[in-house]
Amino acid sequence: MIKTRPKGLARKTGINTRPIVIFAVVVVVATVGMYLWDVQYRKVEEARRRPPDPEVIARNLVENVVGAGTVKDVKVDRAKKTIAVTFESTQFKPERPKKDLRELLEAEATLATLAVLSLPQMHEYQQVTATLVHQGKTLAVAEAVRGKEKVAMTFVDERLKD
Repeated sequence: MIKTRPKGLARKTGINTRPIVIFAVVVVVATVGMYLWDVQYRKVEEARRRPPDPEVIARNLVENVVGAGTVKDVKVDRAKKTIAVTFESTQFKPERPKKDLRELLEAEATLATLAVLSLPQMHEYQQVTATLVHQGKTLAVAEAVRGKEKVAMTFVDERLKD
């Protein structure tokens, strides 16, 4: 019977190094895995906590005021610090008197534009322009400027002009 004698450290100390090396490798692999998982988790959390784009905020605010699915287009000009929103009017009914229609459209536009300007996340934008449309035709254009109390209304449709 041939017996092999341990070599190296195991011969000198009587300690088998193979389990120690395996343990050290497992610890290193687990540590690297946890580090990579943590880095990925932090990236996902940072992306989730970032505020949405101004286009999304403006669309959501106007749809909250006017109605879901009414916003047709949102354009943000970061250089000019303006927002332009086009939405379908929910208050326009051709059979109503002109005076009532004008008041309703002005109220609708005022609420929509001031909702966008009043949000603290939108403080850098100085002007919101709302274009009210009905079945693809422009009814009116409202312009709200930060610092002014009244929204400027321009009625475009012939049924609404004086």
